[in-house]
Amino acid sequence: MARQKRIQQPRPVVVGDRVRARTTNRMGKVTQVTNDGTCDQVTVSYDEAPQDSYLTTPARDGAELPRELVDPE
Repeated sequence: MARQKRIQQPRPVVVGDRVRARTTNRMGKVTQVTNDGTCDQVTVSYDEAPQDSYLTTPARDGAELPRELVDPE
């Protein structure tokens, strides 16, 4: 009899969780989670980093990413 692999579901992300963005590899705090019916959109407010003085304001403040592009810490 063949064994079935257990599929691990990602833990739901809630406001206040610490996450790492896969696109920029930066840590931040979740400020908003919205669901448009097909997927969750997570708004991340990035932590302060040394390179922030060289970045534009939108990139420094945070990002709105799909759930698949953030890893809970």
